[in-house]
Amino acid sequence: MKFLQNNFYIISAIFLSISACSSSNWIEVDLADNTFFEKEASYRSDTIDIPLAANDALEYMLVMNHGNAVSYNLAANNLQDAEKLLVEFHGHTIRTTDAPGDLMFYNQARVDSFQGYLVAPFNGIHGWYFANESDRDITITLNLSGFYELEPDEEK
Repeated sequence: MKFLQNNFYIISAIFLSISACSSSNWIEVDLADNTFFEKEASYRSDTIDIPLAANDALEYMLVMNHGNAVSYNLAANNLQDAEKLLVEFHGHTIRTTDAPGDLMFYNQARVDSFQGYLVAPFNGIHGWYFANESDRDITITLNLSGFYELEPDEEK
């Protein structure tokens, strides 16, 4: 008898849950584009040390598909004045013809550390332009995790 009583409570709870979701307490919202993906993406994590000479600049870029996300944090080592490091976060499409591609700027700052995450707004190349305007060589430590690939030139 106790078995039947316990099953009655479980079945009642399931029924109440289903009833609550289908009642007028909820308004079903359409699924937005690029919100749910049924294909498997490769998750990865990387810590990369990027040497940057005094009064020099470079880009460090990732390849990402539309809707994939990356979490990042970076820190400049041996930098005495944060105003001397320009960090520009941007992305662009991959051009396959002579036609202009799309370019989007996400953030630009003069900082010695930077963190956040990006959900790629299009298939393409996404990453950072670093300009070291100081008279010292620095190293930028970049920690990444998410769904991205390093540009082929960056693979080590």
